[in-house]
Amino acid sequence: MPTDLLDAVYGCVIGGAIGDALGAPAEGWYYTEIRDRYGRVEEFISTSRGNTGALYGGSDGESYYEDYDGPPSKLGEVTDDTTLAHYICLAIVRKGGRITPDDLAAVWIDELNPNRFWMNERIIRHKLRAGVSPWESGRGAIPAGCATMAIAPIGIINAGDPDQAYLDGMHIAAVNQEDVNRDAAATLAAGVACALAPGATVEDVLACMRSHTTPIVGRAIELTMDLIEPYGDIDAFAARFYERMLDYSWPSRTWNKERYFSGSSLEIVPVTMALLELCEGDVNRCIIEGASFGRDCDTIARAVGSLAGALQGASALRPGWIATCEEGNRELFAEAEGDPEADFYSMAVRLTEALAKEQSHAQARAEQLQSSLGGIQWPNDR
Repeated sequence: MPTDLLDAVYGCVIGGAIGDALGAPAEGWYYTEIRDRYGRVEEFISTSRGNTGALYGGSDGESYYEDYDGPPSKLGEVTDDTTLAHYICLAIVRKGGRITPDDLAAVWIDELNPNRFWMNERIIRHKLRAGVSPWESGRGAIPAGCATMAIAPIGIINAGDPDQAYLDGMHIAAVNQEDVNRDAAATLAAGVACALAPGATVEDVLACMRSHTTPIVGRAIELTMDLIEPYGDIDAFAARFYERMLDYSWPSRTWNKERYFSGSSLEIVPVTMALLELCEGDVNRCIIEGASFGRDCDTIARAVGSLAGALQGASALRPGWIATCEEGNRELFAEAEGDPEADFYSMAVRLTEALAKEQSHAQARAEQLQSSLGGIQWPNDR
């Protein structure tokens, strides 16, 4: 259990960042390839940008990521997953509470560094700068986990209120995704909000995510969770998932590992939930298994690290992971905030302060309703 709300919020923020950084070098691999080379990914792996073979280019030699910076080159360095989440955090702390797509668009237009992102976010930024409404800019987006990977801060600012987190998640995810990839992101936001409620359990989070979903996303969740039984073993689950679900989860009849190495959010969110259950919410084990699952394993590890980190708090995470991840991203914070002393912990502090402002807003709203409703003469019950 977290020691307090700040510990839980920091656990969510840094747990997600660690998962992202741990899983990034193996993104696009199959879990069997990871088992053969590493067994499990338990420590940060350093790579040289642009030297990842089939991960960032097809077998025909064509690059499908253009001049995107690629995987981390420093130990503990995050990818576009956590970078985009950081921009959402910036919008939240500057607003002092819940945000709208307009609030996020202002940050994207003025401050987002396109060199840190894949083509989808570059296209969205061009659309926003050209005047497309951020409430609709995700229409026609490349179907991927680009909203799911960054949505956790929406759950944080709605801590304990999964209904509002789900609604806000739908709106914020619509900035850069549509359809099931928007819907699944909102489901994850609701799960994070639930995980931050006092005394929340793994069972609470999973039930919350099942109840905050759309029919297609819900069906993907149930089909995936059914694969846990009868073994309850992660490798057995992975084998069954890879055998039965990959073509289902990527919206293309011509799925090709060399070109489309990451599935949509119909894969990411259900796998995240399955790993959270299989690991019984143990944040360190959740992150390791997420990073070792293959496919879009940086996003999977980030998502499950955010959920388990919120449930258990940063105090449950390996201190060495935290220190390495904080140190490995100083350049990002200096660039995004102009403050070399900023880090994930200071962001967690500011998010917690924003939650305190949300509490003040809620109290003011309650007082306004009390004043408005107090003078009404209610009819007798019939």
